[in-house]
Amino acid sequence: MRTKQIRLVGTVTSHDEAVIAVQQQPGDAALVVRGAARALVLNCPCRCGDSLTINLDGRAGPAWRFYLRKNALTLFPSYWRDSRCQSHFILWGNHIYWCDHEEWWSSEVSVALRQTVWEHLTAEFSRYDILAEKIGDIPWEVLDACRALVREGRAERHPDKRRGDEFRRKGF
Repeated sequence: MRTKQIRLVGTVTSHDEAVIAVQQQPGDAALVVRGAARALVLNCPCRCGDSLTINLDGRAGPAWRFYLRKNALTLFPSYWRDSRCQSHFILWGNHIYWCDHEEWWSSEVSVALRQTVWEHLTAEFSRYDILAEKIGDIPWEVLDACRALVREGRAERHPDKRRGDEFRRKGF
């Protein structure tokens, strides 16, 4: 059975230390920090036994956005291995949500976040991750709020499935 939660086992200064730190169980994770967060090393949550190194430092190439709030770790975008176990998951608030179904969408988006997102939506379609950056929030939470606003009839999703991550206020 795949792991559904990560366990942040520590912060270290080298990749080698991180690999050693995460060898206990699937979902164990260690941050590599040298002045700034450089990488997250994660014991693959699918239980294949591989250590995944996720770049958090944009100076070293394409990088994931990293959020640590109340000791809960979030990465954006999703992590998708295109080799070996081919795991594809979202890491949000220390939880692992597997992308082979959409069970991860919350039905408990705060009223305050829904209102903030709604206030920032316009007549033009906006990508949720750009909106999240603008309001200083986690992209997954903003996407969740956008979807809640669509369910409430206050926003709409772009009708073109290729642009399905774009939203606008309804009624413009």
